[in-house]
Amino acid sequence: MSQISVQGVLEVVGDFDQTGGASLGLVAWELAVDEERVIDAWEQAQADGLIKPAGNDLHGEQMWRLTVSGWAALRDGHHDSA
Repeated sequence: MSQISVQGVLEVVGDFDQTGGASLGLVAWELAVDEERVIDAWEQAQADGLIKPAGNDLHGEQMWRLTVSGWAALRDGHHDSA
């Protein structure tokens, strides 16, 4: 089972930016994989400053949005590996 790339995480988070952001669980659900396959790329995106907290949803789950650097990385495709 291959891991999801940082680029894959950025694509999903970017898709949900206008509606309040995305959580780890939502990213995994959108990619139809278990969270375990997303976690490494998710943590790398956080460490690289590509995503930032965007508040909590109605259930108290932390939501995330792309940073300026995240949008640039998404546009340029610089984070293709996880």
